[in-house]
Amino acid sequence: MNDASHVSPVPSMRASLGAVLDPESIAIIGASRDPTKRGYQAIKTLLASGFAGRLFAVNPAGGEILGVPVVTSVEELPCAPDLAFVCTPAAAVPHVLEACARRGIHGAVISAVGFRESGEEGSDLERRILEIVHRTGLRLVGPNTAGVLNAASGLNLVGVPDVPAGHLALFSQSGNVGLEVLRECIRDALGISLYVGVGNESDIAFHEYLEYASTDGHTRVALMYVEGFRDGQRFIDVARGLSKQLPIVLLKGGRSPRGVASARSHTGAIAGSYPVLRAALRQSGIIEVQRSHELVPVGFTLVNQPVMQAGSGAVILSDGGGHGTLAADALAELGVELAELGPATARRLKDLLGRAASVSNPIDVAGAADRDPAVLARALEILAPDPNVGGVLIVGLFGGYAIRFAPELASSESRAAEEMSSIMAAAGKPLVVHSLYAGGPSEPLALLRRHGVPVVTALEIGARCLRATYTRGRFLQRRPLPPAPLEPRRTEPPAITAARREGRSTLMEIEVRELLAEQGVPVVPAIFAKTADQTAQAAAQLAQPVVLKIVSPTLSHKTEAGGVALDIEGEDQARQAFNQILEAAAHYAVARGVAPDLRGVLVSPMLPLPLVELIVGVKRDQQYGPVLTVGAGGIAVEVLQDATHRRLPVNRDDVAEMLEEIQLAPLIAGFRGRPGADRQALVHAILGWLPAPSRIPKSKKSRPIPSLPIPTAWWWWMRAPSSTTSATPRDGPARSHATRPTVERSSRPERLAAPTARILPKRPAQRLNNGSERSRQPRGWPIWPEERPCRTR
Repeated sequence: MNDASHVSPVPSMRASLGAVLDPESIAIIGASRDPTKRGYQAIKTLLASGFAGRLFAVNPAGGEILGVPVVTSVEELPCAPDLAFVCTPAAAVPHVLEACARRGIHGAVISAVGFRESGEEGSDLERRILEIVHRTGLRLVGPNTAGVLNAASGLNLVGVPDVPAGHLALFSQSGNVGLEVLRECIRDALGISLYVGVGNESDIAFHEYLEYASTDGHTRVALMYVEGFRDGQRFIDVARGLSKQLPIVLLKGGRSPRGVASARSHTGAIAGSYPVLRAALRQSGIIEVQRSHELVPVGFTLVNQPVMQAGSGAVILSDGGGHGTLAADALAELGVELAELGPATARRLKDLLGRAASVSNPIDVAGAADRDPAVLARALEILAPDPNVGGVLIVGLFGGYAIRFAPELASSESRAAEEMSSIMAAAGKPLVVHSLYAGGPSEPLALLRRHGVPVVTALEIGARCLRATYTRGRFLQRRPLPPAPLEPRRTEPPAITAARREGRSTLMEIEVRELLAEQGVPVVPAIFAKTADQTAQAAAQLAQPVVLKIVSPTLSHKTEAGGVALDIEGEDQARQAFNQILEAAAHYAVARGVAPDLRGVLVSPMLPLPLVELIVGVKRDQQYGPVLTVGAGGIAVEVLQDATHRRLPVNRDDVAEMLEEIQLAPLIAGFRGRPGADRQALVHAILGWLPAPSRIPKSKKSRPIPSLPIPTAWWWWMRAPSSTTSATPRDGPARSHATRPTVERSSRPERLAAPTARILPKRPAQRLNNGSERSRQPRGWPIWPEERPCRTR
């Protein structure tokens, strides 16, 4: 992050945000008589909005603007206003802020552009104003802000007139996105409690605005447009604590490489890792939307509608098959389950709607509402009591039957609107209505809106609104998170000390094993051998087929280096394999200009082919802190890009969800008669492993902590579900007898630790060359509870 993004100020020096967001007096610095200037527009809008506090204007020319007396300098103000709206060019801002601080003004809103978003010169200017802010305790909105609006108090420094007061707060890093949302609220008569153009977020941060909104007495839902956070960790921590009481809806700008570059040039924002942020938002209960026109409908839904209860599903009530099908697709794509209607519910619907209707979900009324729109209300009366029904999305023509078919239907349609809203409100279940007529005048639709029912023109937005109630309902019923991760250890592990001393940025597998064993993580037995004879002795000691892996601090990709030999049996093969992989690795290193620092081999037992391979890793994200990653592992990990993330700490529910989200989930569950993995054991193993990387101490900037790529696999021997009668196919698992080396790469360099997990069925049998079978589970290995061992190979 740019240096202008700063050191946190001393809390005792900071003025209350109330003086900035709900001031009793305002000074317009840079006031103007030119109607095209912000200094004129601000005075005009404040007067028109009914701001009840004292208003001052500052301009060296003095005089009067729109009846407001103008003083020639900040020093001449008759009192110290709560807030200054600074309308001067960027170069004059430091001088103005110094004057404001001397006069005792609590906060300032800076509209000027030309700070860190504009390049190095602008960054220097922003550093200057931040030095003033930290030294004086002045609070700062912006710079590069569209302004601040508090509808209840008449504070309007945005310049948009006639914004209705209500319960939606909006914090936006884009003035145009903020304007779009405000105009949508004006058009649909939806009220705003608070709007802040966050701009560069140089001083007051997103999480501080959220904290204020949660206690302002007006805000029920916070809407956010974010390109990057000044302090992502702090935002997530605060949002997680607030989101149970304050629903938060967030639109992220900068999700693509081009978007990231645009965000940097727009507000100087550091966009950060979007996949990591997305996971953190989900953990924190923040509702993410993908488009700007989804913000207001979703926010309106969460203000006015109850949430769907866990264990229930959505119902689609349609007056046309096509719309019902598209709505089902939209909800499925958003991960919203459709409800299975009870038999009694289906029978009653059939009696109501007639033989032509489809009463499976989606429900198609098949023209019944064309003659009597009240049919939809009667259908809701049947659906609402069903415990499987969590919420309803009505799609089609409602609100336009009188327009489409006969004006005589108008009164019936309006009565139906009243009844529909009251039926679902009494049941405590959300209702969302999609209508082809939502964009025009319609009294039934206006009635629904007045009763807090969201009415939308696009099916996809309707699905997004219902999904918000579905997601929030599940979040509110989640178990609380466990305590924070273990504190970093006070002393540095010897392995990391050795790596630092040698100037290495990664650890060798033998060193990683030491760290894991220190945390009690069970690992597959391995013997370190420095010579061919020691390798042969190790193979004889293990008394089963083994794998040899090169140990070298300079070779991380063992496949390409020829550093792994599989299925080695007997002492002679072990000696031969030792010499072959050392020779191959040395040639590989020399050919690439790398020192052939070959320290020996690790000798480990061979294991059967797995059901799937998983990679499990932890890294410290620059923006969001420690992050757990679970995904498809093996040698194709970078190609598959199948991974999901969670910000630490996590609980069992988080890890279980991660296993459901990756594309390998069906393989973990079992397919085509193959056994699935014991998911509970896998969750248990991941949670048991997490303390190992979390106890690695944080380093100073001059001493980066080596990453911990484990260039081999972290194995779990999984029991198949109890319903599985056969753990393996009839012919047993395939085995590779190739002598050419293979590698399981664990991570990119920034990871702290990333073992790859292979999930195995319950104790599969290995067919030997003589046709007999024996268990592949080595004797003497430590066992997890219920005989579920966790291994590191």
